[in-house]
Amino acid sequence: MKNFIKLGTIILGAVFTLSACTKDDSSGNGKLSYRVNPSNFTSSIGVIASGSGLPVITNSNSSITWTSAGLNITEIDFEAESNNTPIEYELKQAIKVDLLNLSPVLGNITLPVGTYDEVELKILLRKSTTTEIPLTIKGTYTDPNGVKVPLAFYLNEDIDIEVEAEDIVIDGKTDYTGMINVQLNKFLTNVISTDLSTATKTEGVIVISSTSNADIYSKLKTNILAFADCDFEK
Repeated sequence: MKNFIKLGTIILGAVFTLSACTKDDSSGNGKLSYRVNPSNFTSSIGVIASGSGLPVITNSNSSITWTSAGLNITEIDFEAESNNTPIEYELKQAIKVDLLNLSPVLGNITLPVGTYDEVELKILLRKSTTTEIPLTIKGTYTDPNGVKVPLAFYLNEDIDIEVEAEDIVIDGKTDYTGMINVQLNKFLTNVISTDLSTATKTEGVIVISSTSNADIYSKLKTNILAFADCDFEK
């Protein structure tokens, strides 16, 4: 099972119903909702990769604590198979998410009774020409000596995040919530203290983007695809 990506509080479109684009024309009698449950806002930064990305106390020495995070989603797709038949539901709507808070319902879909396997949630982020870029996350880096430096990560490019889940059985009697558990500490996997101590600062801030501290940006972009998982709850 692949990892998932965590999302947070929806500012726009707190509840929506996904439109279906599937070969299965059943009206459906089971509801599946999605929510995002973030955790581990403070992560260790080690001198070697194995010492990074571990949950630690807020503002500990050699750590990063995230203080704000906004995600702007362009489209969300739900994909699965039922009796070897592909099923797909998609929503094309701008959604703003706060990644540091438990989200309200991210979306509802109505499914026909049956067993669904190879379940996948696909989150599409698209480059923006406005200030509402796909991902902005800010925090504080506390170095080994306790010195605090502000840090900001900006992603403004097309990226598709695929989140796969366990199989689910829709019986028409029970509603389910897919809890996307985002572990923000994993966003810092393979980022080490040397990366940050030698990083270029812009007006005192470690700015990480495609054009600033690009090596660190590449690591964080890779981690976006692998820092979450999903559980179904009744």
